Amino acid sequence: MRIIYYCFLYLTVLFSSSYNCESTTENTAKLLETYRNYINASHDLDKSDRMMMKVWTSDFLLQMVNITSHYRLDMSRHKERNFMSIKANPKWKECMNLHQNEVNKAEMAYYDEESKCVKTANEEGDQKKQSVVQIEKEIRKWRKSYRYLSNQCNKNHPSEDEAAGKCLVEYMQKDKYHITFQRLILLKLESMSSLYNQILASLGTLEVCLKTVLSRYLSNVRLVMGNLNHCYNIRTLSE
Repeated sequence: MRIIYYCFLYLTVLFSSSYNCESTTENTAKLLETYRNYINASHDLDKSDRMMMKVWTSDFLLQMVNITSHYRLDMSRHKERNFMSIKANPKWKECMNLHQNEVNKAEMAYYDEESKCVKTANEEGDQKKQSVVQIEKEIRKWRKSYRYLSNQCNKNHPSEDEAAGKCLVEYMQKDKYHITFQRLILLKLESMSSLYNQILASLGTLEVCLKTVLSRYLSNVRLVMGNLNHCYNIRTLSE
C-alpha cells in the first residue's frame, strides 16, 4: 500500500503542474512534456500494479490454504476422536457400520460447505481484479488515442515540429484528453486500494465462514454420536 501512496503523491504533483501550465503560460513545449510524462507514468503504474497484484494473489492463496487447513485439521481431529476412539470394540464397529452413511454425510457436508466458502472468497477478489484490469484497458486506449492524434498532427505538419506540437495540444485541450487521463489514473489507484482491502476482507470472511461450517459439523457429529451411543447401548443391554 505504501507504493500506491507514493504513486498518488507523484501523480498529484504531476497533475498539478499541468494545471499550472495551462492556467498561466499555455506553453506548448511544457504541455507536450507533461503529456509525455503522463504516458511514462501510466506505463510505470501498470508495471507496478501488475507486480503488486501478483504478490497479493500469491499471498492471498497462501493465507487461504493456511486458514482452510487449520479448520480442516480441527474437523479431522473431532472425527478421529469421536468415531475412532473405540473402534476395536465389536459392538461399536457394528453400530458404525449401521450408521456409516450418517458419518460420511456429516463429513461430506463439511467439504461441500468448505468449498463454497473458498469459492466465495475467490470470487470477491476476482471482481475487484476485473475492475483494475478494465481501467488498465481504458488507459491503454487513451495511450493509443494519444499516439493516433500525435501521428495525425505529424502527418498534417511534416517537418514542422512546432506546428505539429500545437496541433496535438489543441486536440488534447479541446477534447479534454488530459482530464480523462487524470481521472483514469486516479480510478486505477482507487481500484488497487479497493482490491487490497477486499483481499483482507475476503480472508476475514473465509475464516468466519469456515468457523461456521465447523460448528455445523460438530452439531452433526453430536447427532450421529447420539445415534451411535443409542445403538451401542441397545447391543450391550441385549447380551
